[in-house]
Amino acid sequence: MSESAKDEREEDQLRFQRVEAKLIRALYDHPGTVSQRTEHQLRYALALAALDTFQPGAAVRHKRNDRPDVQVRTPRLGQWRRRVRGELSDALLRTRRTGERITAAAAALEPILPQLEQAREEVIAKYSDEFSPRELDQELGIRTLVSVAGGGGGSAYVYIGAWDVLQGAGLVPGYVIGSSMGAVLGLFRALRRRGDFGEYLALAKRMKSDEVFRIVSLRARYGLPGILRLYLHAGIQSAFQDPQGNPLRLSDLEIPYDAIVAGLRRDALRESDERGPLHHLPEDRRPGPLELRARIGTQLVRLVGFINPRVVKEIIIGADPETRDFDAVDAAGFSSAIPGILHYDVTRDEPGMHAILEQLMEDYDVGALVDGGVANNVPVRTAWRQVQKGRIGTRNAYYLAFDSFHPQLGLGHIWLQPLTRAIAYQVAFNDRYAQRRIDFRPTLSPLNLLPKPDELDEAVLWGRERMARELPLIQKFFERVRWVPLKG
Repeated sequence: MSESAKDEREEDQLRFQRVEAKLIRALYDHPGTVSQRTEHQLRYALALAALDTFQPGAAVRHKRNDRPDVQVRTPRLGQWRRRVRGELSDALLRTRRTGERITAAAAALEPILPQLEQAREEVIAKYSDEFSPRELDQELGIRTLVSVAGGGGGSAYVYIGAWDVLQGAGLVPGYVIGSSMGAVLGLFRALRRRGDFGEYLALAKRMKSDEVFRIVSLRARYGLPGILRLYLHAGIQSAFQDPQGNPLRLSDLEIPYDAIVAGLRRDALRESDERGPLHHLPEDRRPGPLELRARIGTQLVRLVGFINPRVVKEIIIGADPETRDFDAVDAAGFSSAIPGILHYDVTRDEPGMHAILEQLMEDYDVGALVDGGVANNVPVRTAWRQVQKGRIGTRNAYYLAFDSFHPQLGLGHIWLQPLTRAIAYQVAFNDRYAQRRIDFRPTLSPLNLLPKPDELDEAVLWGRERMARELPLIQKFFERVRWVPLKG
């Protein structure tokens, strides 16, 4: 498929996603405006129009199985897409008042219901050897949660409370993807389908700053030199090992998970070397608090220069079979290695990981791996495209993005505004791919990477409270949609 054809297909799919979001919002705001039967017909009509490719049986399991994907193409389905793209979409997108939007859509659908039934019957007849009517209806009627966790240092701890509320409501992600601190916390969310958030929080409270962040001069092999060395294994490895004590790989996680890493382009790395090293801490002494704070402040100013596609390229760890053998903690570690501030690397004797990393850097032609947030801090577009490529089999997904790194006025935030504003432009580019992006506030300061126990509890509470307010509308998207025949 040509790039222009791919772009056209993507725009078409996003249009159907926007149209459906308009309908569901209207149904949520004005319950009872139409009958339950009509509501199911409207939602099924949109779902069938959006159908393109899927893996039979994946929707009910919320993950891939061993069956091949099926690309669905029939003349009547093509005609149905055009009808929905026309009159039904117009009724939902152009009607301003939400209550009237429902009645306008129902009126537009009523005369074309026979074509809906004919399109479905033609699909079932043509693909009877590939999937059953029940499996088709499962793909169209069962939605999978895709959780996108944005970076933000200590501000991201609110996500723990948000995920806890979602789990309590029965909403468990079928796919988790994260950048930076979102990759670290997302790793915990992906560890088990039934997350033990109390235990995860207890682990965070036990972590000690001098164990996780150390001033050690080491040769950079895959990462970029920084003021501090990030020893993420020392902090969280106990949660990511099998009963025999072996480290977990991404493929061992119960929920499919990807981490976003930024690959520093080789020419940009050479330019950085010509300007001088990214840090200048003496190797024979530990700097005092004021010197350390000044060094970090300088590097935070320089960090804005990395938020540039000519400097870094996005790399998805976990997107292919090769990187699914990545050590789980290493994936989150590289994703959270802030350029010039936190250096993450693999120095232990582990030939398998070295082979994966060397091949990865050669394939992408990059000189170092750094914080995924500078390439894509809230990677909804990446999540959307991964699902469309078949990452979890089903394509019927709800994209819920968490964003904690945005301009705020608190003391721990306001001086970071040049950086948060630069990231905000990047995040806005992703927004059209999400059904919902939650910009959490209040949050802890992004620089508060290992908060005190009471601060952690407060952050988790903020996350719970915000998600509790968001939950009712989100649940509306996950209501099971059923096929309603014209006669019956």
